[in-house]
Amino acid sequence: MATAVKYLDNIPTKKWVADRKASLGGSEVAAALGRSEYTTPLRLWMIKKGLIEPMKGNAVTEFGHVFEPVMAEKFTKLTGLRTRNAPKTYAHSQYPFLRGNIDRQIIASDNHPGTGLLELKTTTSNRLKNLSGPYPLEWKYQIQFYLALTGYEYAYLFIYERDSAEYHKPIIIFRDDRFIAEMISEVAKWWNKHIVGGVRPDPVNGEDRIILFPESKGDVVVEATPKAYGYYTELLDIRQRMERLEALEDHYKNLLKDHLKEAERMVAGGRTLVSWKSSTSTRLDTTRLKADHPDLYQQYGVESSSRRFLLTKPK
Repeated sequence: MATAVKYLDNIPTKKWVADRKASLGGSEVAAALGRSEYTTPLRLWMIKKGLIEPMKGNAVTEFGHVFEPVMAEKFTKLTGLRTRNAPKTYAHSQYPFLRGNIDRQIIASDNHPGTGLLELKTTTSNRLKNLSGPYPLEWKYQIQFYLALTGYEYAYLFIYERDSAEYHKPIIIFRDDRFIAEMISEVAKWWNKHIVGGVRPDPVNGEDRIILFPESKGDVVVEATPKAYGYYTELLDIRQRMERLEALEDHYKNLLKDHLKEAERMVAGGRTLVSWKSSTSTRLDTTRLKADHPDLYQQYGVESSSRRFLLTKPK
């Protein structure tokens, strides 16, 4: 059953920016739940708390915004379904901090008696080629989130590949009330615990830990606890096993190269099993550039800082 929704008035730009920190949007749901490719719960939390700046728009996001009307028109030509702008911001009736803006409304027709929503995505073929499904998991969260806010029963996802200039066949996605109920419950708990309660989410990867601990202090040393020493020995064992496997990998790669000789491919039943192709590449010799043109090297050199993790083997 569709949930009740309410409409918010158009929000001026400055207030909209402030409200983004005070609400959770459709593009952020997967991140809050740890199911985003690009943002972790910790990074999202720090953005909401104003501790780090949100990602700024770039040429890719600008293209997606400018290209939306073109995609909407193409969608109508392919499906016969008419759409219209939906400038209102939707809010969940029970959790008003859950808000979202949809790309387009799909006008009710004989094919679809009720109003629906259209989600427009520009992406690359490289992002889509290794997925287990037809589109990224975080898009599923985003679309079901919008269906929850609007109360609509269906949505269409329309994808355009920037690198191949290819439109995908529009995908119809129906409302999944069980998925929605679990998702809304999870994000509401996340919001109350981490945003309202102020509890920092745990880091989940190396980038998160660089955000938390960006620089080392040379005069600070910590003693290993039994648990930390256990992590060390486990990691040491993994590294040693990886070294043995890498050596074994090199051995069999070289045996196959001996079999290939000057051949470019090895096949079985017409299917390529292995290729060993010639290629050329050009790289910048920074050592020579620094020696021959130090001023130019200094002009274009970009300084960056990082923390290098080293594992010391026992003697």
